[in-house]
Amino acid sequence: MTMNKFSFSLKLGALLVSQALFMGHALAATTPAMSDCDAGVADSLTQMFTCGSVHGSLRMLDYSTHNAYFSKGYSQDTFSYGGSVKYTTAEYYGLSLGVSGIFQRGIDHNQDHLVSELGPNETNFGEAYLSWHYQDFRITAGDQRLNIPFLGDYDWRITPILYRGIDANYGDADNFLHATKVTRFKPWGDDQFLNTTEYTDADGTTNGMWAIGGGRALKLDDKKLTGQLWYEDYNNYTKMVYADSYLSWSDLPSQPKIGLQFIRGVSDGKALAGEVNSTSYGAQFAMNFTPSLRWSLNYDHIAASDNAYGDGALVTPYAHNSSSGPYFAQPFFTSTQDLGSGNAYSTDLNWTATESISVGTRYSFMDLTASSGASSSNQSEYLVYGTYSFGGVLKGLSVTDFVGVQTTSNSDANFWQNRLALEYDF
Repeated sequence: MTMNKFSFSLKLGALLVSQALFMGHALAATTPAMSDCDAGVADSLTQMFTCGSVHGSLRMLDYSTHNAYFSKGYSQDTFSYGGSVKYTTAEYYGLSLGVSGIFQRGIDHNQDHLVSELGPNETNFGEAYLSWHYQDFRITAGDQRLNIPFLGDYDWRITPILYRGIDANYGDADNFLHATKVTRFKPWGDDQFLNTTEYTDADGTTNGMWAIGGGRALKLDDKKLTGQLWYEDYNNYTKMVYADSYLSWSDLPSQPKIGLQFIRGVSDGKALAGEVNSTSYGAQFAMNFTPSLRWSLNYDHIAASDNAYGDGALVTPYAHNSSSGPYFAQPFFTSTQDLGSGNAYSTDLNWTATESISVGTRYSFMDLTASSGASSSNQSEYLVYGTYSFGGVLKGLSVTDFVGVQTTSNSDANFWQNRLALEYDF
């Protein structure tokens, strides 16, 4: 980044942060006291709106990439800013409303070689939903964020991935029953809700997907056993079963944790992304070396399947080229399910140095083949990252940097990337 661009970035960052801080203080000054609203529960229709809350995330991201995805010369240094601001009413007889606005703007984007992550300018509504909550049950209808296997917002980017549909949950994070129906989605590179998926080369539209899932937790002496099972049906793409289970020793200083996962996908309908025949098995081990230093070792095997998409790779219509989702072994710059079949390995080391500073490193090795008879990519990724979170009057402000390189035996061009983000959450 040039000095002029860096100077402009700092000035713009200071302006965005100062405006966000001002907005937060102003809202705090004008919002009725919490005692008037009884912790977000309104006594009248008027209070439902006057006792609402405003939250948001304003972001600036300097995104530098060199030989993107191993394409020699496909390089760019972009700077983008934007975010989302959301208003949520208080609950009135269990009912609440939520609406958000999203925006994204880019500076110094090279339109001839635009890396698509931060390309389009966006200005639109984001979330817009009606929710009803009673004890342990909640159902939400409309445009919303979701967090189920391979449907998340993966929001390191400026604006989130959103979904139009109905989402219902009974229970808590460990013990739950869940059902979801999605009809449209808004990817991170668009401000419109679409009836297509991330497989943009596919010819045709989709009616979305539906999913059901459940989770259970058991206490076994000094150990905790958790598990979840999901069935997901993506119209004209794939039917998927996802399951994982963890055994953890939270009473021990090292807090060891063992995880297992299973993923199975087969074709559905027109199989718009190609015939699907995918089976994945995963294992994970994590522990603390010290209370502030945690390490994990991760493995996944994706079984090969001739004549199937990606030689047996998993089709994930809303996570393709966006995230590895819940795969145990994964790189950061690319997605495990997009790389083929074979064996995937990764190891992570994270150090929480102070309440404000967290640093870490990851190494991943993808011994995966994209098609039957092809040679392994032998993709290695070396990643380091760190976050500094401010306190006091600047609480909510953080600076994060991810920098790394990927190498592969299929290309002599090394793929470098750096993501420097300034974020203010309020």
